[in-house]
Amino acid sequence: METPAAQTSIKIVEVTQVSPLLSADNAHQIPNSLPLTCFDFTWIKFPPVERVFFYEFTGSSIDFNTKVLCRLKQSLALALSYYRPLAGHLWWGQHDPKPYILCTPTDSVSVIVAESNPENLDKLSRKGNIVNAIELRSYAPSLQITDQTATVISVQITFFPGFGFCIGFAAHHGILDGKSAAMFIKSWAYLCRNLEQENENTPKLPHHMAPFFDRTVIKDPTDKLAMLYLNRWLEFAAKENPGANPQSLKILERGGAISENHVRATFELSKQDISTLRRKVMSKLKSDDVLHLSSFVLTYAHAVVCFVKTKAAEINNEKVNFIFVADFRNRLVPPVPSNYFGNCVGNDKPMVVKAKDVVGEEGLVIVAKTISDAVTNLVKYEYYERAEEVHSSFSKLEPSPLGFIGVAGSPKLEVYSVDFGWGRPRKVDVVSIDKGNNFSLAESRDQSGGIEIGFVMKTQEELQAFASFFIL
Repeated sequence: METPAAQTSIKIVEVTQVSPLLSADNAHQIPNSLPLTCFDFTWIKFPPVERVFFYEFTGSSIDFNTKVLCRLKQSLALALSYYRPLAGHLWWGQHDPKPYILCTPTDSVSVIVAESNPENLDKLSRKGNIVNAIELRSYAPSLQITDQTATVISVQITFFPGFGFCIGFAAHHGILDGKSAAMFIKSWAYLCRNLEQENENTPKLPHHMAPFFDRTVIKDPTDKLAMLYLNRWLEFAAKENPGANPQSLKILERGGAISENHVRATFELSKQDISTLRRKVMSKLKSDDVLHLSSFVLTYAHAVVCFVKTKAAEINNEKVNFIFVADFRNRLVPPVPSNYFGNCVGNDKPMVVKAKDVVGEEGLVIVAKTISDAVTNLVKYEYYERAEEVHSSFSKLEPSPLGFIGVAGSPKLEVYSVDFGWGRPRKVDVVSIDKGNNFSLAESRDQSGGIEIGFVMKTQEELQAFASFFIL
């Protein structure tokens, strides 16, 4: 792996607002407000999810402004006409029992246009590079969040003259999950690709890409679960920040501040590597053991083992807590449409293993079995049956020196298929994994069937130690 170069600043060229392109055809379909569900309130205090998509484009600044930037803005306005709540605000009035999404005629999305040194594109997106975490963060926009209101998404478009551009995207976690965010990005890209192809006719979004807003498909009719989750968050926030406004939309920052020493890199498990891990686990199973050894389970297990080995000096013989979430759209009874807009992800009870077992000879098998059992539970139990039990299990959990190990993204989101008209991304990073002990998953960019794993570590030495454990 190549070492990170010195941090380079970017220049803000423009800060503008893009409003939904509304017409008589779509005006009647726009909700003036949209309630949040129990799935949304699970994430209401989590930091925004931030991604950056890097693309190659060798044109001049004039070409970028006329051929790229104009089309991106125009297609964004068109995409927002389908995804109207994304231009709205999360709102929590003084007399409202809970927050909701509010849409008004003046809604818009903040778009930052910036320029960076040309060589930074290669440095940030080249395979195998180690990148300063703070530097990558400068390519991702932020959301405006107060006690009473919060923006839903924001966008940053950064040009690397003669080399390419990147699109940074921030999304409020309490309003949309990874699938909804990916669905919007893909819709925006589809409309952008088709702007010129259809000449003066405005391209239409295919039916399967249009969002489904109906909240009645989430079966929490009395808002029992929604209020339970919200109230527990407020209780937790009051303990974390005594004296602060209890009715607040402000997120809870976890994981501490990012320093100049924090570095990040993307590792990869090939299809063959995953098969090797599967054989390794199966060779140590008992004859009556039946495990769910999917690519996800094996990749997650390997990443957890490598991470705990890297942090062994910090955790000693204590416990390791980790978790993952799964899409519940097809797990609910009845199933929710695949294009449902909002959060619809859930989890089993937190997984707990002893650090000494993870770093031992059977570590991969132990962690893989633990994850497999959690996957089995998600299939075995209906969400509403155990929702309260699963939620309360977190408050009873013994803390770990590593906090929670979590995972963001999924190969199923297919982020490398997001083509705005200038080809597939050169690189996609989940910037927000730098907050806490999280890592990201995505499909391999070369479409080989492998999986990319993004990690952030406190120092370059830590990252290199992780890399030494990761290699099979």
